[in-house]
Amino acid sequence: MKTDTPSARSSRRSASFQSILNVVLALVILLTVNYLGFKHYYHRDLSQSQFYTLSPKTLDELKKLDGKLTIYTFLDDRNPGQEEQINTLLKEYEREGRKNVDVEKIDPAFDPARAEDLYKKLHFDANDHLVIFVYKDGAPRFVKQDDLYDSNPMTGQAGAFKGEQQFTAAIVSLVEGKVSRVYFTEGHGEHAWQDSDAGTPGYGLVGQTLKDENIEAQSLNLGQKGDVPTDADAVVIAGPSTAFSPLEVDALDHYLASNGKLLVLVDPYVDSGLDKLLQKYGLKYDDDMVLCRAMTPTGTEETVPLAAIYQGGFSTQPITAKLAQANLQLLIQEARSLTLLTDDKGQPNPKVQFLLQTDPNAWGWVNKAGPVPIDQLTINRATDLPGPLTIAAAYDGGEMTDPDGKSTMTATRVVAFGSSTFLENDKLGDVGANIFANCLDWLVKKDAVLDISPKKPQEYDVSLSPMQYRTVVWCALAIIPGAALALGIATWFSRRK
Repeated sequence: MKTDTPSARSSRRSASFQSILNVVLALVILLTVNYLGFKHYYHRDLSQSQFYTLSPKTLDELKKLDGKLTIYTFLDDRNPGQEEQINTLLKEYEREGRKNVDVEKIDPAFDPARAEDLYKKLHFDANDHLVIFVYKDGAPRFVKQDDLYDSNPMTGQAGAFKGEQQFTAAIVSLVEGKVSRVYFTEGHGEHAWQDSDAGTPGYGLVGQTLKDENIEAQSLNLGQKGDVPTDADAVVIAGPSTAFSPLEVDALDHYLASNGKLLVLVDPYVDSGLDKLLQKYGLKYDDDMVLCRAMTPTGTEETVPLAAIYQGGFSTQPITAKLAQANLQLLIQEARSLTLLTDDKGQPNPKVQFLLQTDPNAWGWVNKAGPVPIDQLTINRATDLPGPLTIAAAYDGGEMTDPDGKSTMTATRVVAFGSSTFLENDKLGDVGANIFANCLDWLVKKDAVLDISPKKPQEYDVSLSPMQYRTVVWCALAIIPGAALALGIATWFSRRK
């Protein structure tokens, strides 16, 4: 019987020990590399569109955090694509916010007890799909999942991703710690912001968006109050049917002179009593109704009271800039036009800019003959106003130094629309709601987040000729598998030898 010599046994033990030591050292190196990679790494968004790269505005707001910001997500698991986009973006907020930002993903089906606890604590419905922001255990700020995407008004499909814009706006409002207050005038037949019944001319649906924008709405009767409250961040005059009195106009004039903010919507042929006040800010309502020629279902052409705003009709002003980029359209029935007044030297006023403009085929009908059928009207170049026509415009007073000289503040801002009906409950669309929200954000000085652009995922198409397609198919189905099979057979025969 052959036995191992002491030297052979010693060699095997040495080899075994060496093997174990090598394995241990490899594990130590692997763990060290993973630990260092987890703690110290280079992070970069390699997508061409920089889809998940946070803007400088967002980074500045995250640096302002001096307490814990907790973000809860209750997302629709039936749309995994959106869920992944939202969670990936929130990871960037958590990474840049470091110890001040925590993100907690809630799955009610997996952890019903935790979900039920948050339903009761934060007061929202279990059917809502939300991203919820809580700063320093204060009042929550809700962002709806549906509001994170632009939707195509024709198909309803989700488009550009507005996650960063919405999330940063929520953080800004929480850090500011105060709710913006907007007053809607009443007493002149204006649309009621509290009336949310479908099919009514109320403004309840757009009024509901104010809470999402951290804006508190209140009513203001200038005839009774006598002046604009000092806590007003903006005043909205929504479709008056009777004129404001001179005393009421004086109250508005005094408010605007003190760096006030005004949104006014006046329908055709309505004397609002505000003409002289608005002219001080370079805006003048024309005494007309915007008409255009349109095709009927029967194939004939007739004149309709319609202001059609297409991509080229949205200005680069912050309120409408993103709409111009999104290739959207807005159809406003029964609108009047505005004239942008020049300065004392006859030059365009640099503080006044159009927001919405029709194409050249529209015209402003100046009705001097009383009620007449509209459908067969054509432009009267002697009396009517030729297109393109301005339907909405804005006055931006810029910035000024505060009385203490320590910081700058936003001066007077005015936005004027030649129609109020497009924001009514039964006519409101996504584009109109977006414009209204942007107007209020701009007026109450939240326009910084309007500079954060919605982002569209880039799609790359590969176009193949018939020959290239056949080549790919043959390589995938025959050539590559065949080569692997031949190599395997050759290896088997070589080992047999």
